[in-house]
Amino acid sequence: MAALAIALGGCQSAVDLEESGGPSGEPVDGGVLTIAQSSDAQPNNVLAGRLGNSSWASNVFETLTLLDEEGEPQPLLATGWSVADDGLSMEVTLRDDVTFHTGRPMTADDVKYSIEQSAASSAQVGYIAKQFSDVEVVSDTELVISFAAPIPNIFDFFEQTYVLDSETAAGLADGSQVVGTGPFLFESWTPGSEIILTKNDDYWGESPHLDGIEIAVITDSTAMLNAVRSDRSQIAIGMNPVDVQSLSSNSAFTIANTAGSVYPFGIDVTQAPFDSKEARQAVNFAIDRERIAEQIFGDSAVATTQFWDLNGPDYLDEFANAYEYDPEKAKQMLEDAGAAGAAVTISVISLPSNTSVAEVVRNNLEEVGLVPTINPIETQAFGQQQIAGDLGQAFMPLHGLNGLGPITLMNTLPSLREGNPSHFWTDEYATLRDDLVAASDDDEYRQALEALTEYIADEAFTANIVQVLGQVVQADTAQGLTLSSRGYLDAKAAFVSE
Repeated sequence: MAALAIALGGCQSAVDLEESGGPSGEPVDGGVLTIAQSSDAQPNNVLAGRLGNSSWASNVFETLTLLDEEGEPQPLLATGWSVADDGLSMEVTLRDDVTFHTGRPMTADDVKYSIEQSAASSAQVGYIAKQFSDVEVVSDTELVISFAAPIPNIFDFFEQTYVLDSETAAGLADGSQVVGTGPFLFESWTPGSEIILTKNDDYWGESPHLDGIEIAVITDSTAMLNAVRSDRSQIAIGMNPVDVQSLSSNSAFTIANTAGSVYPFGIDVTQAPFDSKEARQAVNFAIDRERIAEQIFGDSAVATTQFWDLNGPDYLDEFANAYEYDPEKAKQMLEDAGAAGAAVTISVISLPSNTSVAEVVRNNLEEVGLVPTINPIETQAFGQQQIAGDLGQAFMPLHGLNGLGPITLMNTLPSLREGNPSHFWTDEYATLRDDLVAASDDDEYRQALEALTEYIADEAFTANIVQVLGQVVQADTAQGLTLSSRGYLDAKAAFVSE
């Protein structure tokens, strides 16, 4: 089906860290890979995109398919699939030799269970599962998924939905039982400290080279940098961008860019003075995106108003700078809109990077005649208010892209989806979104994407400020690693050397 091919084109391909500049060599069996990461594990959110899970989850759990370097789905736990001519159903065939870490065979019932859990969870792609009208288990290795309407981004769902062991999944809530089908066992977890993985001797695929993986949770940036420089940690995830930059010229390290995050500026279109589109556009002309990218994030950031993944084929260069920094224009537009001197409260996630961006934005808005104040909100509370659509007059969230294409992002990013905290929804917006999903060939898809992107920029209910790439640091003693399209580490073929 043409629509399926289009959706795949919107996904970032996997990254081979070795090909990114690291050394190559013959694999060596044995040894332990050491990883430092800034965020703790979240087993209870394993179906959602969480930075703390990116080092271990894809080594413990597996999905039905994986996207290759061309964005095409390749079999993993599934051996094959076929979509009906009308696009309303899909037959999936599974491997018959896969067992969970408990020794129990994986069956189609576990796949159905995992689909249901995704639909009921906070998973970014869970909304796709809600569009399934039925999941029928035909046999232990066969199931048929039925859709109310064709789903062009079905492989986004497969890529990000781990197959869970239905008998032990309750243990994910507190991390007491974390059971998958992958090449490594989740041996232990000390919250806030470390995660230990050990080799799965009964893995259905090719046996991994490593004996295990040790993951240290290091929240202090100086301590993380020292751990990597001393080779106590061979991989670093979530390292301070400035520290990453300091290692980039050292030939002993490879820096791999992965699907990143966007830092939008959102506006509630129902609150004055931003019920005026001209006032909303003025604010965006007032923001110095280039300064924010350079001063706060360095080489890891790109100033862009666009939400689509920089690493993906759907990024539209012509819309990257829909609002170039122009304070004089912004000031005049605010006066014309009757918004000069207006007070603006900006709700911000109380994370260091977000508050740093907010300080620059506050200065920018003061320079054009507004009276801005920053309202920092603790992360969990911000998330709850975001879901409730109660972030106030203006707000600055943080969204991970997870290697997803525009069709999926339109329904997963809180700033863009229906029920967004900007309270923006029009018939034209709904139609443009539907046109993107319904596109039947590449040309039609491109035209629909351009029209939707232009409309979002023009309405200015939300616009990105900077897109910050995810960056993984790899020492040359760690080899054979890959990153999935969502930026998750795969150590199946990894090995360590002196």
